[in-house]
Amino acid sequence: MAVAEALRSIDPSLELRYVGRSGGPESVLVPRAGLEFSGLSLGSMGSSPLTATPRLLTRLPLAYRQAGREVSSFRPQAVLGTGGYVCVPVVLAARRRRLPVVLLEQNRLPGRAINRLAPLASKIAVSFADTAEHLPPGRSVFTGNPVRAAFQRPSLELPARPAVLVMGGSQGARHLNQALVAALPDLLRRLPELEVTHLTGQREEARVAAEARALGLDRDPRYRPLPFSDQVAELAGSSRLVVMRAGGSSLAEMACLGRPLVLVPYPHAGNHQLANAEAFATAGAALLLEDSELSPKRLAQSMLTVLTEEGRAEQMARASLDLARPGAALEVARLILSTAAGA
Repeated sequence: MAVAEALRSIDPSLELRYVGRSGGPESVLVPRAGLEFSGLSLGSMGSSPLTATPRLLTRLPLAYRQAGREVSSFRPQAVLGTGGYVCVPVVLAARRRRLPVVLLEQNRLPGRAINRLAPLASKIAVSFADTAEHLPPGRSVFTGNPVRAAFQRPSLELPARPAVLVMGGSQGARHLNQALVAALPDLLRRLPELEVTHLTGQREEARVAAEARALGLDRDPRYRPLPFSDQVAELAGSSRLVVMRAGGSSLAEMACLGRPLVLVPYPHAGNHQLANAEAFATAGAALLLEDSELSPKRLAQSMLTVLTEEGRAEQMARASLDLARPGAALEVARLILSTAAGA
């Protein structure tokens, strides 16, 4: 959606259509953002390649026909594929009609869909400079990962108080949620001024609430659990530390805000988040805690390191901001338009 914002800023008369999965989160979020949405009958593929590939092959013929109808009726000048299995039938339908395709890889290591579709693309926008090493030569353009306008406000200012935002994605991250709640009594005792905003994910809300009640955290105003928020930029911008998974989009957003990070990469889906997190840890912007090593004690130690060591948070904030590419959405938008024009 960040690229759509950028395209409209360049040319408000452009017609845009987002094709995603029927029943997926995008079917709600995209219309809410004012974009036209069309859904494909693909369903969820799960995280395992052993089951995802057979499911995709079974469902692809119907989705391909639906994508073909969308492409034929909308008649775009170019198609942007943002990765994931949903873009496969759309890109295939576009190439059959000889339409130019730009791909956007948001992670450091290309996913299965991008790898398979790369030979069909005119250009591939990459979010990490070394991603190009894993793609066909001559097609990659290092743009950075597009972020929404709310995150495009780089700042080195950190709040003096130890405020922390913890989030595990829209559906939540059970292991991270469990470790945090178990760590909080000791953290709140050692840092009496600590404030924690916890985005639990909607599926995890009830379970986290029960665990928090068992520890008396429901009566502590310093702990604020929320199932979801559409004000993540504001919450992160007012936090001294962000604890989260390591998805490409979220990392790009936090870099643009200049936030110090504790990263617990999602250990499945090809473990691609680990490569993302390693880039930020190597740059000094994040502490990396692998999911297999996650425990309440290890999580608390990582958070305390950032919050209590003199100058540590500020140093990490500078490193985070050095990784930021707030103009990425415009770069991708211009790449799409130039590709559509045959440049």
